[in-house]
Amino acid sequence: MIRFAATVLILASLAAADDRHLGTIDFYGYTGLDLNQLRAALPYHEGDPLPSKQALREAGPAYAKAAGRDRVEMETICCQPDGRWALFVGFADPGAPPLVFHPQPKGNMRLPAEALKVSQDSDRLNSEGVKKGVAGEDDSKGYSLSEYEPARAMQLKLREYARAHVGVLLSVLESCPVDQERAAAAEALGYADESRRQIAGLVRSSLDPDDEVRNNAIRALGVLVEFDPKTLKQIPLRPYVALIYSIDWYDRNKTAALLDSFTKSRDPEVLRTLRSEALVPLREIAQWRSSGHSESAITVLGRIAGIDDNRIIDLIVAHNIAPILDALR
Repeated sequence: MIRFAATVLILASLAAADDRHLGTIDFYGYTGLDLNQLRAALPYHEGDPLPSKQALREAGPAYAKAAGRDRVEMETICCQPDGRWALFVGFADPGAPPLVFHPQPKGNMRLPAEALKVSQDSDRLNSEGVKKGVAGEDDSKGYSLSEYEPARAMQLKLREYARAHVGVLLSVLESCPVDQERAAAAEALGYADESRRQIAGLVRSSLDPDDEVRNNAIRALGVLVEFDPKTLKQIPLRPYVALIYSIDWYDRNKTAALLDSFTKSRDPEVLRTLRSEALVPLREIAQWRSSGHSESAITVLGRIAGIDDNRIIDLIVAHNIAPILDALR
C-alpha cells in the first residue's frame, strides 16, 4: 500500500504542468564526501531552468573531478507536484560491493518487428496519456495497464504477443546484440503469463549491460511480486543488494521498490542482510527531497528498525523520518 500510494503520487505529478525548472536536487553515492560542499559546487541549483541532457554530460567530468570521484551521473526526472523537475546526482561509491553485469550479447537473435512496434507504440501512447493528464495505472493483474485507453489497448496487444512467444522473448534477452530490442523484450516479458521461465528471465535481465533493459526487467518484477508475493521465493536477494549501490538512478529507484516487497514479510534473514550490507544507500535514498521517490527506502529502513507499518506511513505523511534513522543508530 505504501509503494502504491507513492506510485499514484508520482504518476499524478507527471500530469502536472511542466515548469521546466529544477524543483529538487538529490545526491547518492557520496560516502566520505561533504554533502553541503557537493551542493554548493554543483553548477545547478533548485529553481534554475532545467538543464539539457547534453549540458549535464558536459558538466559531469569537471564536477566529478572537483568532488574527488572518478565518475558522476546526473539524471533529470519529471515531475514534482508543482510541475518542476527533480535532478539526481550520483557518484560511484568506492566502498560499494562489486556490481558485475552480463557481457553484451553477441548472438544473431532479433526481436520480430511486430513485437518491437507494439512495444514502441505502447510506450508512445503511455506518454501521450501522461501529457493529457491520464497517468493512472492498474497493476492488479500482475502487469501494468494504463488508464489511458489507447495505451491500455496496445499493452493488451503486448500481452497477447508475450503469452504466445515467451521463448522468443527469452532468446532475445539472452542473445540479441541490440539494446533497444532487449529492452522491448524485457518489457514484453512482464506481460507474459506468470511462470518460472518468465521470472528467471527477468531476474537475469536485472543484470543486463543496458540500463533500460534492467529498468524494464526490475520494474516488471516489482509489479509481479506485488500481485503474487509467493514469486519472491524465485528471486534471489543478492543481485539487488548490489544494484542498490549502482551509479545509475533507475537501478536504485526500481531496486528500492523491489526491496520494499522483499521486506513486507519481515523475514529476519532479509532484514539482517539489508541492515549489514545496504544501510548506506538506503539512507541516502530515504533522505531524498523528492519525496515520491524516497518512500520505498523509508519503508525498508522502518522495517529493518522494527517499526510498525502504520507508524511508518504516519512518518512518511508527516515528512519526518528522523525517528526511523535514530532507531537504526
